[in-house]
Amino acid sequence: MKRKSFLMAISCVCVMAASAAPAIVLADETEAVAESETDADVIVEEDTEEAAEAETEAVRPTYTALDYVVLGEYKGLSIQVDSTEVTDEEVLAEAESLISYSDAVEWLTEGTVQDGDTVDITYVGTMDGEEFDGGSGDYELEIGSGTFIDGFEEGLIGVDVGETVDLDLTFPEDYYYTDLAGQDVVFTVTVNSIMSVPELSDEVVETATDGEYTDVDSYLEYVRSYLEEDADDTWLYNVQEALYMALAAGSEITEYPQDLVDYCVDDAVAYYELIASYYSMEYTDFIEAYFGSEEEFLGLLEDAVEDSLHQELLLMAVAETEGMEISDEEYQEGLERYAEYYGLETPEEVEAYYTQEDLTRYFLLDKVYEFLQENAVIEEISEDETETETETV
Repeated sequence: MKRKSFLMAISCVCVMAASAAPAIVLADETEAVAESETDADVIVEEDTEEAAEAETEAVRPTYTALDYVVLGEYKGLSIQVDSTEVTDEEVLAEAESLISYSDAVEWLTEGTVQDGDTVDITYVGTMDGEEFDGGSGDYELEIGSGTFIDGFEEGLIGVDVGETVDLDLTFPEDYYYTDLAGQDVVFTVTVNSIMSVPELSDEVVETATDGEYTDVDSYLEYVRSYLEEDADDTWLYNVQEALYMALAAGSEITEYPQDLVDYCVDDAVAYYELIASYYSMEYTDFIEAYFGSEEEFLGLLEDAVEDSLHQELLLMAVAETEGMEISDEEYQEGLERYAEYYGLETPEEVEAYYTQEDLTRYFLLDKVYEFLQENAVIEEISEDETETETETV
């Protein structure tokens, strides 16, 4: 794991990315519910009760944002955002992509591999004639995806199904596993079959969706609906990001509330102590393995915390200037919005993961973004306009 990955995770421990819709909520406590595929995250989720008990003693410090922020103009902010309109071509491409992951696909036992094909392969990697750990297996590989190291996928183009080839390759010097970095290896690869995705038809749709959709039109309508929902979320995120950048450009943070920074740093340290324990490592050994020293890590950690608090301070300064608060009705609406977003059965379940104080702050940050958006001048630009601007620059 690289430093950037750690530092990105630090903000997850301390703050939340505010959004008018419940975008990505990042908890103050290590008990935050996060969907992750890493073993460490799974283990942390299983230990939420222990983390929660440890956090009950710590109370997030309060502050007055205007003591730390020189607020610039925040009404009438002028921003540009890319259009996220969903095209017919995108709908069709997504529909065909979904078909490729269904039972409707066929695996051809004859043919020659071409760029863009998805192939079923068996491979064995050797170094100095000896098979190395993690270098062998079966895999469904899209040629040209860049999933494997340079030369692997290119070396399969032109290979017939059933044919076995030896690929003489070299791992990158900066490869993640240092024992393989820069090493010459040989991959012996057998192409077992090539995926064939059938053209859309009523029969294919019915097979691919297990009968949920029985005709192409209704299937494409379904695909369009969720693509447009995703596009709306993306558009809103882009708007909020642009508003934040515009607000930040005209404002200044003179300093950060040190007690809040210390709280967030302590919270993050506790999180990584927990992670280290699940890797059966001492905290100091764990940190030194990735950052060189605990002192350097704490310095990087404090910088990351301040970066993550920058947005909150600016938005809270707007809230204080406008006299914004969250009413009981708005609080309940916020619970309902978050519950729907996270797939919880009742709004009250949201309060099982966050304190009322935290949720009130989250909802207030959302409210500020809504206010900024309502008072902004938003210009939506097309993809063609974006490309033209890029070429001009």
